[in-house]
Amino acid sequence: MYQRRSFWAAVGLAVVGGSVVVVNTASAGTVDTNSWYLLVNRSTGEVLDAPAYATSDGAPMAQWSRNGGTNQQWKFLDSGDGNYRLQNRNSGKVLDDYGWSKTEGSELVQWRDLNGANQQFRMEKSPDGYVRLINRFSGKAVEVPGGSKAEGSHIAQYHDWAGPQQQWQLVPAGSAGGTGNTGSGSGSGNATPTPSPTAAAPTASTKPTTPGTVPAPGGGVPTSQAPSGTRPASAPPASPTAGGASPAKSLMGSTTMLIGGSMEDSSANAAPFDVRYNYVHSQPAPSSDYYTAARCQDSWGGWWGCWTGSTTAPGTFVTYRDSVAAKATYQGKSRPQKQLWTWYSLRDLGDAAGQGDGPGEVQAINRTDLLTRYLNDYRFFLQKIGTSQDMVDIEPDFWGYVRSLGNPHQVAAQVKAANPTDCGSQENSATGLAQCMIAMTHKYAPNTGVGLHLSCFDWQQNTPQCAKDYADLGAKNADFLVTDVTDRDAGWYALPAHGSKDTYWNDQKGFAALAFYKTMAEAVGKPVVLWQVPLGNMAQNNTPNHYKDDKVDWFFSHLGQAADAHVGGILFGAGWTEQTTPETDGGNLINKTTAYRNSGGTPLK
Repeated sequence: MYQRRSFWAAVGLAVVGGSVVVVNTASAGTVDTNSWYLLVNRSTGEVLDAPAYATSDGAPMAQWSRNGGTNQQWKFLDSGDGNYRLQNRNSGKVLDDYGWSKTEGSELVQWRDLNGANQQFRMEKSPDGYVRLINRFSGKAVEVPGGSKAEGSHIAQYHDWAGPQQQWQLVPAGSAGGTGNTGSGSGSGNATPTPSPTAAAPTASTKPTTPGTVPAPGGGVPTSQAPSGTRPASAPPASPTAGGASPAKSLMGSTTMLIGGSMEDSSANAAPFDVRYNYVHSQPAPSSDYYTAARCQDSWGGWWGCWTGSTTAPGTFVTYRDSVAAKATYQGKSRPQKQLWTWYSLRDLGDAAGQGDGPGEVQAINRTDLLTRYLNDYRFFLQKIGTSQDMVDIEPDFWGYVRSLGNPHQVAAQVKAANPTDCGSQENSATGLAQCMIAMTHKYAPNTGVGLHLSCFDWQQNTPQCAKDYADLGAKNADFLVTDVTDRDAGWYALPAHGSKDTYWNDQKGFAALAFYKTMAEAVGKPVVLWQVPLGNMAQNNTPNHYKDDKVDWFFSHLGQAADAHVGGILFGAGWTEQTTPETDGGNLINKTTAYRNSGGTPLK
């Protein structure tokens, strides 16, 4: 016992009532250059974050709810004379005053480590162990502009006025504490912190923006920062077909291509949309008590089941969105819409395993304790869907990481022990996990269609291997595949600050993608749903929320070719903040969808 106490004391922690708590944190002059820290803002309680696990030079830094991911961990590299470079653990890049700017309000980015004065910061003391980070070149302090509490607010520099939004607490990565004055950070206790969005590795798929609070039914106008989703009370999902057979000529009861996406309720009712989607992502509930409670508790708000707050029952987020779906209208008449849920929680389970994206996820599924909680959470989610006729997209990116490790039958997962009741007959592998989740969906939500997310980052070079891997995963037993084209508007990617990437399409690129979808659809005998397709159009001006792109216009002018490739649905949505949305695209998606349905739709093939 004495040895244990001395260990906690050595790292600045203490055991109080059997719990580990922070008793001190790093401050000016005491930083450990061998340690990783979370930087918690005093005003907002949010942490300094490299959004979307960005690895490119010039990616803007932001604040986000604490989740402990490697994109939120920073090391202080000694530059001498009391100055440090702040190195991001995920990207390896350092915090940078972009363009050697001395302008008030100029945003801070990450850049490869050049040890320039614009990358060096000294720490100035503030009360209660907080510090201010002063750039060596500009003399300005790192600040959350205006003390904004919005997730994703970019970090900038301002003159050093010692305000609370310029004060940061250095909390050792992996420890509790560090919530800021507002308490909005998730420092300790049982509450699961809401994760920041994460981008796909290594290319296009992006994980969701963090869902906001959705009021309980009847409590005013519901809103959500995450894309809202709805679904109809009619038309069962397509029945599974044998592998290698022709893909189904209907999807979720529709014989024409489904059009939809991520949008506010007002936009969803402005055109005859078929589908809307929501993300579900958080660490699983810590215990089964969460599932049976009559009401959520305030401390449970980080768990998806309590996103609607402590005045509602666990799972209301799902049942409420389904009720909205059933009541969707168009031109004053009832027109129910389908709900697609992107179930994306293995990333959060990887955090629970201590490693986050990729390695942590694979480690987590091979731990019976974590996988049990994960599958219990998935069962509860499906039970909330019940007999609704929804769609579920299982785990973007994860299957791509599994593929990178080789045969999915050989990637270990403790499926039998984690869920012997539902999945005791499945093998203990990533394949067994995929089959377990498909089988659970059909058991607990019998009218819901389910699809594995198609994460083949190497498809341009290795489509045959991708087809083999998804056959090995058992995709033939699902109802469709889901995949994404790219995660952000081409105009956003084209900016030097975002890598000067060319993600605009032409016919050559578009038809190559369609050929890939066709190959995959025919390999497993299932249609493909395109998801999170960027909404920009060439009439935009390349400013935040108004970036250019060409995917919407290209797809609506090539729907016949998409149907020939067995595309069953196209769902448009912003994959990250600042992107064009149905509310900011000048009505382009609404107008094109209206014209599409007025034409009778495109038959599936």
